[in-house]
Amino acid sequence: MPIRLRTFLSSARHVSNSSVFIFQFIPFHLSPLLVHLSYFVIIDVLGFVALMALKPSNPNYSPRYVDIFFLSTSAVTVTGLATIKMEDLSSSQVVILTLLMLLGSEMFVSLIGHIHELRKQNKHDPEDSRVRSVTVQDESQIEEAIPATQSISTTSLKKSCLKYIGFVLLAYMVLILLVGSLSVFLYVAHVSTARDVLTRKSINTMLFSISVTVSSFTNGGLIPTNESMAVFSSNQGLLLLLTGQILAGNTLLPVFLRLVIWALRGLRIGRAKPEEFKFMMNNTKAVGFNHLLPNQQTVFLAASVAALIAVTVTFFCCLNWDSPVFAGLTANQKITNALFMAVNTRQAGENSIDCSLVAPAALVLFITMW
Repeated sequence: MPIRLRTFLSSARHVSNSSVFIFQFIPFHLSPLLVHLSYFVIIDVLGFVALMALKPSNPNYSPRYVDIFFLSTSAVTVTGLATIKMEDLSSSQVVILTLLMLLGSEMFVSLIGHIHELRKQNKHDPEDSRVRSVTVQDESQIEEAIPATQSISTTSLKKSCLKYIGFVLLAYMVLILLVGSLSVFLYVAHVSTARDVLTRKSINTMLFSISVTVSSFTNGGLIPTNESMAVFSSNQGLLLLLTGQILAGNTLLPVFLRLVIWALRGLRIGRAKPEEFKFMMNNTKAVGFNHLLPNQQTVFLAASVAALIAVTVTFFCCLNWDSPVFAGLTANQKITNALFMAVNTRQAGENSIDCSLVAPAALVLFITMW
């Protein structure tokens, strides 16, 4: 074996072993705050390096380091801010941005924290600590043993519920991203007005579909077009598809999560037992997953989101119906754009209109809703 190859393999082995040690050491020996901070800093720096290493699509464009670092940080923290033209980025850079938004999204971070909590419980709950048999001599000892047995049963039930919720959350996220990307792709492929926009801007249809789906679902707000979704203001179907994805990934996540668990219980899909379903639905705080709310709070959340969206759409239409904001749009298209903007004020950051033309009172309303 050549000396250089042997040296390279040895170095790679050391780097791999060191990486495994670091990722095993950090979660179990640092506070949750430091783990959280370390995760975002590492992802941000890696994203910045990757974006700088890749060349933009415009050969005459040379981005500043601070602009790329700002863009990487914006993608990781899903804030939707950019100081450069998105169309100057190459397809590879758009892929990196999409990946950064996914890795920094609230749902993905929650899933990682959920998995870490399960590993932590398994580490501190070895099998030899379980009660295998109890020898008693009188009824008093039996009565003392009952609470301990019930406590062990509750702990085991809670752990099973945590595992099942992790499975449901992962399946939910993958399903939304796959179905959402496919739906956007099929829409663009069959609607000429949307397809012509991407053709004119030389944007790959599949890349756009995946990127806009991830951006909407994670509420990242970074779209591969310079005008965000304003160039698709007349495409009602596309705006409605993204509206559903935005709600599914943010404000209505607890509602959809509870509906998915309820549907799986009815269809008897999964390995969860009836008592585990009952425990998850009736003891959400004991399960320890923040996005799973009690039944009453879930209903209140759905009602409040619907009410706020309805109020925002009504006021936005009243203030801007005959203004240049909706120039060239039909009545149905105006309502669809108002709905899209109302949903996006709840943190998604995408826009289907020119915000500089919006009435000042509507801007105040957007700030209030945010």
